[in-house]
Amino acid sequence: MVPYPVPVAAWSSLPTLASAFILAGLGIAATLNSPSGKVLATVWDGADPDYSLLDERDATLHQRRGVEELLSAFTKGQLTRHYWGHFAPTLADLGLTADASLGVQVENSKGVSRLWLTPRRGAEAYLAQVSFNGEKLERLHCRGTAGSDVEPQADQCPVGWTTFSQLNP
Repeated sequence: MVPYPVPVAAWSSLPTLASAFILAGLGIAATLNSPSGKVLATVWDGADPDYSLLDERDATLHQRRGVEELLSAFTKGQLTRHYWGHFAPTLADLGLTADASLGVQVENSKGVSRLWLTPRRGAEAYLAQVSFNGEKLERLHCRGTAGSDVEPQADQCPVGWTTFSQLNP
């Protein structure tokens, strides 16, 4: 007796099915071993350090924007107050308030007024300085690393700090 013949069409689809299974297996293996698969695993665990780094950078940039606005308002206010005879001794005298996340210190000495801002989060600190050199008012904004031994100089940022956001007259 002759065995039942298998149609030719069924034999021709066998390589297609085999290749589909092989490709599916390779895809699953690649997904499990790829960096994106590892990222998914860490996101599900909630322990991805890259996201916390991004959050920290975002918070720092947001903080800088707020600080720059406060430094600018302080500088403009002190320029105006000096025109009327003297520098204001506090932020409140200028009609300004600082965010609760900032440590604030206003210093006034002969011809110089400084605003020190030290955020409670992060290592950056900020300085706005308005000074009268006998002929004209000068202004300076600085950013640097907070530390106890920071000494400002007349028309310069403390050593290791950088100047930023200079106001135009």
